[in-house]
Amino acid sequence: MTIWSLKSFIFHSELCPKIIIHNDGTIGTRAVRILKEKFSGLEVISRQEADDLVFNRSSLSERVKKFRRSNNNLLLRIVDIPLLSRGSKIMVLGDDVLFFKRPQEIIDFVNEKSHHKAVASQNEGRCNLGVTDEYLAKYRLKEKKADFLNPDVLIYDKDCITVEMIEEYFENTIMGADYYFMELSGFACMIGQNNFSFLPIAAYHIKGPVSENTVMKHFTGPRRQDFFAYGIDMARREMS
Repeated sequence: MTIWSLKSFIFHSELCPKIIIHNDGTIGTRAVRILKEKFSGLEVISRQEADDLVFNRSSLSERVKKFRRSNNNLLLRIVDIPLLSRGSKIMVLGDDVLFFKRPQEIIDFVNEKSHHKAVASQNEGRCNLGVTDEYLAKYRLKEKKADFLNPDVLIYDKDCITVEMIEEYFENTIMGADYYFMELSGFACMIGQNNFSFLPIAAYHIKGPVSENTVMKHFTGPRRQDFFAYGIDMARREMS
């Protein structure tokens, strides 16, 4: 899934991003070898390497470190990606998305043709951000519809998320580390503090079949079988 997600994006965007695979401990040496064979310059950060870099940061609070030590590996995304990434623009890409056409909105953002600090795909409905009312109100997150943000296609300027913002989010979450949507919530709350925009939902969508308007489809859990049933074959045809 990761290979086809990356291949379809790179083919249609014609961009040459530095690809970083964050190994949360579930990727074996064979998978790492295959990924490196498929994509030149691909880098894999091991779980041990990331642990050392994060936990040795004296400026990071024990509360953040406690959440990161939990069994919810998705939390690595909202801590490690902002802290360890070196690029001026960062793209978070889920492994259950496929691109079928040129993602012009993403290309324009990368080429500094957007006045926004971040662009993201959009959920069909709101997500419970699971934070205090005071925090929601402080940044007007619901008014800005940050609770519709889906971080499986997210591109942002590096300075959109700071250590202080990570700390503040974890100080204000009212959910436990086992909350499945905490990673989504974290990105939504932090990106929502910036001038961001949504990718057009008719072109970058979750629900519905791939159509002539589809640039990217997100094959979430209930639709995961469609990724294999027809998604890869359609993506392959569009790349031929």
